[in-house]
Amino acid sequence: RTAIHFLDDVIEKTEYFYPENAESQKKTRRIGLGTMGLADTLIKLKIRYGASEAINFCEKLYAFIRDEAYKASIALAKSKGVFSNYDREKYSQGKFIESLPQEIKEEIAKYGIRNAVLLTQAPTGTTGLLAGVSSGIEPVYDFAVIRRDRLGEHEILHPLYEQYLNEHPGDK
Repeated sequence: RTAIHFLDDVIEKTEYFYPENAESQKKTRRIGLGTMGLADTLIKLKIRYGASEAINFCEKLYAFIRDEAYKASIALAKSKGVFSNYDREKYSQGKFIESLPQEIKEEIAKYGIRNAVLLTQAPTGTTGLLAGVSSGIEPVYDFAVIRRDRLGEHEILHPLYEQYLNEHPGDK
């Protein structure tokens, strides 16, 4: 819920270069709550990525994230208003909106919603590196990679692998 509030506030605080961009963004208030670190979470839970147990876990996790995101945007609609292009009838006919739990659909019908779009699964490679977690929703493909960038070429160890090597120095 905090992330939804933050992302919605970013819309107001952003200094748009073109007035048309500001107008377009404020008409829909599109935000994109996404994911980093899913593979790390599964590793820490000792669940193999792609296993049926992982699929079940992810279905519950992402249903929770979806529901909390929509509840937060509904709460924002109550306090700050709906996005200006909101059309209750059209919005409720969206395929994704139709798939939401009944209680959330009823809340949207009653109060509206602050943001036209809430969720995304954008690539988070560099951001994941900076945060020290696996990127996006992908598995960890390699625990040691060579990265080439403007600073040159260097080996990057996945943080969980690096932690393992520190705890088991002879295992590299």
